[in-house]
Amino acid sequence: MDAAPATKRPNPNTVGDWTVVSRRRGGKQRRKGPIPDNARPQIKTPSLTPTAPLLWTPIDSIIEPARESKLLQRMQSAVRRLEGSQFYQRFLSRLRDAQIRDGLARVLGSGREFQMVVYGVGSIESYDPPRLQLALAVLLRRELGPAVASVEVFDPVLSATECAVVRALGCTVVPVDERGRREATVPTLFYMPHCEAALYDALLEANWRPSMLNRMVVLGNSFAAYEKYLEEVAWSNGSVALEVASKHILGVRRYVRELEMEEKGDVEVSGEAKEEEEDGFFKAFHDTSWHFFELADDIQMNSLNK
Repeated sequence: MDAAPATKRPNPNTVGDWTVVSRRRGGKQRRKGPIPDNARPQIKTPSLTPTAPLLWTPIDSIIEPARESKLLQRMQSAVRRLEGSQFYQRFLSRLRDAQIRDGLARVLGSGREFQMVVYGVGSIESYDPPRLQLALAVLLRRELGPAVASVEVFDPVLSATECAVVRALGCTVVPVDERGRREATVPTLFYMPHCEAALYDALLEANWRPSMLNRMVVLGNSFAAYEKYLEEVAWSNGSVALEVASKHILGVRRYVRELEMEEKGDVEVSGEAKEEEEDGFFKAFHDTSWHFFELADDIQMNSLNK
């Protein structure tokens, strides 16, 4: 069993729209009770950095076979654990709902395949939540079948060993830091678990046309939760900067159909081990929603983010 993680400490170095944190995270988070401040929507003031992709290499360049084998086993275990959980059954129930299926079919249009792009999973070697988040991507691809042409993964904290494991799971590692600005030139499912608002906003900005937005789906932090959070902190210090960091999220909100990622209902938990397991899933996936964009072709996009 892994040792209890230490307190999360932000690294003073940032990489574009990404915030690189230390490879140890906050302590155990219980599912009951209010969400602590560090679990609320992540909003960061955007920095004046280039928007073009940057060449990227893993934080270490050496693949260690023993570490790779151990980590692959841990990832495979995470996939099995998630697949056998009540949480995943609730996720599948929502995924198979007509609203989700119709939304995916609408994005796919006359095409046959999605690209799946995974941003921001974090270090799968250091923490359990990233392993569960990547495990969901693996299971989602399995569930959607041939409709998912490829799964591309990127996080600037990935090590060479972690990249090798990502590839062993059937995914590819994006070779450049796109800063979240992948254009949806083909139907694309963006899976962005617990990324900062600035990264979602960068993605929206790069696709700020009806034809592009209607061609993509975002599975990630609730846009409605960002909007609510900004309403709560209105007129407080820094609120203007927060709005700037989220202006595209706020601008497009009324044209987004948002659905929570799992069917809600009473969770049957029996025993401390099951409670800890359910807490782990909550920590990895709370406040995550499906987002479908529904914009008319002639809408004036420049008026939305003013």
